[in-house]
Amino acid sequence: MNSERSHPVRWTVVATVAAVALVFAACSSSPPANPSASTSTSTTHQATTTTTTRAGLSNCSSTQLTVSAGMGSGAAGTIGQVVVFENTGTATCLLHAFPGVAGLDAAGNQVVQATREVNLAPFSGSTSTLPTIQLTAGSTASALVFASDVPVGAATSCVTYAGLLVTPPNAFQSVHVDVTMPGCAGLRVGPVYPGTTGMAS
Repeated sequence: MNSERSHPVRWTVVATVAAVALVFAACSSSPPANPSASTSTSTTHQATTTTTTRAGLSNCSSTQLTVSAGMGSGAAGTIGQVVVFENTGTATCLLHAFPGVAGLDAAGNQVVQATREVNLAPFSGSTSTLPTIQLTAGSTASALVFASDVPVGAATSCVTYAGLLVTPPNAFQSVHVDVTMPGCAGLRVGPVYPGTTGMAS
């Protein structure tokens, strides 16, 4: 009698052990919960670092820049003059959109303000579409100023601008650039681009 009653007990113990083993196996094969959280934290940190670095830079001031005349060119009555901005300071700064440019007479008076254009067409959009240049110490950016030497209408000659008064983008102090340009149809100026050509690469 005792021997016959022991069989159900043994099978109950075996079944219980097997169930516990299955539970442990399922737990050990499930993926860890933390890796995705770790990746998300790393990505957020990198984005914040990039944003902070950019936000920490200031616009270039006139005291950080040397402004000078670069290359000049002419074709089909259009005269182009590059204005070069060199960062002669020690810190990286930002240049964005258009410089201010005025044509001067022989006495140094402003006689015309340059209108803005992009790709030889009048600019009327948002300046947010234009490039922002991180100008490191010793590097250069530039903009193109355009004029015309073709008299308009019944005119047979044009005035000559004896110099340019240039204000770097988002700056407040202007710099005299010693260059002459014809004044048959005012002046036009493009946005700043990296390098010394006044054009997008």
